[in-house]
Amino acid sequence: MKLAVIIAGTVAVALLLAGAFTAPAFAHQRQLYTIGGKDYLIVIGSLNEPAFVDDKTGVDLRVLNADPSDPMNSRAAGATPVTGLEQTLKVEIGAGDKKKEMPLEPVFNSPGQYSAPFYPTIATTYTYHIFGTINNTPVNLTFSCTPAGEAGAQSNNSTVTVSEGVVRKGVTGGYGCFEQRTDAGFPEPYMQNNDVSKAITQLQSDVASVKAPTTATSSNNDGGNMMMAWAGVGLGIVGIAIGAVAVARRGK
Repeated sequence: MKLAVIIAGTVAVALLLAGAFTAPAFAHQRQLYTIGGKDYLIVIGSLNEPAFVDDKTGVDLRVLNADPSDPMNSRAAGATPVTGLEQTLKVEIGAGDKKKEMPLEPVFNSPGQYSAPFYPTIATTYTYHIFGTINNTPVNLTFSCTPAGEAGAQSNNSTVTVSEGVVRKGVTGGYGCFEQRTDAGFPEPYMQNNDVSKAITQLQSDVASVKAPTTATSSNNDGGNMMMAWAGVGLGIVGIAIGAVAVARRGK
């Protein structure tokens, strides 16, 4: 009897661990679509959540043939991965008025999963615009992060016609936006790369503003000129140092 209990407990733990390693990331959004007459479950979010500014992250996309008996469940027995979409889909990442188009690459040893890695440089609302074709049907789908992430997401089971041959039938879950790293720095406050870049630009402007005086006054201001020159050199050195730190951070 004791042996049976031990075996049952071991099996339960093993199943829990297996689920932890094979399940998709929790903080993702799931949307159910009928595309070209077939039901597809799209699971989307960001890599390495929660992610901070300057972290390596990216678009994380899974596309599955939906299980008819449990279509919103990406882990349902009848949900099967859709492969080969790297040949027909791309993603455009948006942040404010900035946009960047990237390919979607298949994730190794994970059929139906695709990614597009990038480094976010500011904390704002990012959008992932997936476009191309699925099931020989044109698709243009846009997904947005939410500041509250999964906790702030609301389900929506209304039917919405997105475009010809594309109908959205359900939405559940969400994924968070990238967070500032300033408060996460330890033991010293973290200076984000975008802030470093702004500091360098300001230093360059300050150096450029140190202009040589006119010939008429140059003889009376040699000492001042020397001080200004050394100030310019000092600013340049500081700028180079800050730039080196930024490059080192990007390398990491």
